[in-house]
Amino acid sequence: MTAAHLATHVKDIQISLIESSDVPVIGVGESTVPPMVDYMAGLGVSEEEWMPKCNATYKSSICFSEFHAKGDPLIWYPFMPMGMVEGRPTSRYWMHKYRTDKAYADRFSFYDYCTIVPELCRQGKTVKNVFNNGYAYHVDAGLLGQYLKELSKSRGVEHVVDTITDVKMREDGGIKAVARQNGPDLEGDLFIDCSGFRSMLLGQALNEPFDSYSDYLFNDTAIAARLPYTNPDKEMISYTMCSAQSSGWVWQVPIYNRLGTGYVYSSAHKSADEAETEFRQFLGEDRVKDISMRQLKMRVGKQRRSWVKNCIAIGLSGGFVEPLESTGLFIVQGAVDVITQILKTKHDYTIADTTAFNASVDRLYEIIRDFLVCHYALTSREDSPYWKDVKYTTKISDSLADKLQLARTRFPDLEYLHMFDNAGLAGFSFNDGWQYILTGMNYLPFDYQQVRDRQTGPFEPHIKRNMPMADKLQAQYAQQRKQIPSLPSHYQFLKNGLYKGREA
Repeated sequence: MTAAHLATHVKDIQISLIESSDVPVIGVGESTVPPMVDYMAGLGVSEEEWMPKCNATYKSSICFSEFHAKGDPLIWYPFMPMGMVEGRPTSRYWMHKYRTDKAYADRFSFYDYCTIVPELCRQGKTVKNVFNNGYAYHVDAGLLGQYLKELSKSRGVEHVVDTITDVKMREDGGIKAVARQNGPDLEGDLFIDCSGFRSMLLGQALNEPFDSYSDYLFNDTAIAARLPYTNPDKEMISYTMCSAQSSGWVWQVPIYNRLGTGYVYSSAHKSADEAETEFRQFLGEDRVKDISMRQLKMRVGKQRRSWVKNCIAIGLSGGFVEPLESTGLFIVQGAVDVITQILKTKHDYTIADTTAFNASVDRLYEIIRDFLVCHYALTSREDSPYWKDVKYTTKISDSLADKLQLARTRFPDLEYLHMFDNAGLAGFSFNDGWQYILTGMNYLPFDYQQVRDRQTGPFEPHIKRNMPMADKLQAQYAQQRKQIPSLPSHYQFLKNGLYKGREA
């Protein structure tokens, strides 16, 4: 991703991509968030060109099962923009209904009131069928890496297949060169460390400290598996499914030729054998009896600084927050975009650039970490030692405490977006995404009598005055829902379009 983006957007620089044939690729990051659409478009490649080569499918939403309580309805995080009525998001109108109309007393009515995406997903459709859609991708991470590598080479990147054996340092503490097994040393002005959890350059050679997030996020291990479809028309859903388990959660990511799945869990609460047994039972013993599974250890946290001297860590070498909200490639994309902005105008950088970059990356990690914590710490579950610990011992940062305090007085939406976050953080800003998760986790604004008396929040005169307009939007949604059954399934939409009749 880094090489392709720099080769496309930064002219007159020489880029060498060093890759060892002896080091395997993790190849698990198969679920993305909407900014990935902009990343691929920014490379100048069309979906018709790259998606079939990477077995990619469209992703309309993320869905969470039983994170707040066993037996709860599903929590939805749609990517389609929330509707607006007379300058206010539909969530504010829903809150008025929730407080005043018994027909909306179930908080899970929120999802269908604010968007038609959940119903599209329930019926196996995709938002690509509808106007004003917002979406991301499910993709074979290994094939995407291969595709971007070939794209990079076509745009002038030198591809070196070799194993790095040593890192040679400059007198000022920066990196002078990397020694390799089968060729001369490779010198450079700027080294970008994409060596995964090993963090070979930044963590090992430059000894940058690592700050763990284990007090905030307990899951540190994953079991991954790949399943063939038994019925792609039903199984190729257009959303990532996240199902809470006794010591973590299971993901299901449908790409075009198979289903990617895995169990993210806490090794302090479940042994590897116990976790695999639970995972196989969840999937169905008969279905997975011949399926091999691999265990992956996750280093959850970040390097204290992502840019030190002339070395930048990108991806897992710089940090990782667990994959619950598909943020891995999003963090890569954000960091690469900032590097590109710095380099493309001057082919150089200053201490001010590195300081600003590190501050930006720190804030990005912290905001995503805080958002993920909401999926756990607000649970009501106490049915296993894991969920008890999650409920009672998860650390809450000061920044999250401030947001949660505000969320008890009113919904987080556009009014507070710039107060807490910059606008470049997609759904992880204090905006729509937080509303979707906080509602599902039963963390809603209190119904203060003062709010009613002062006519603020859901009782704001603007909201009450324009409720007929909100009702009209709901009528439009109702009409759209009636048309959903006539739409092709997600699989048929892909098969008849991008994949030109190719069977899954």
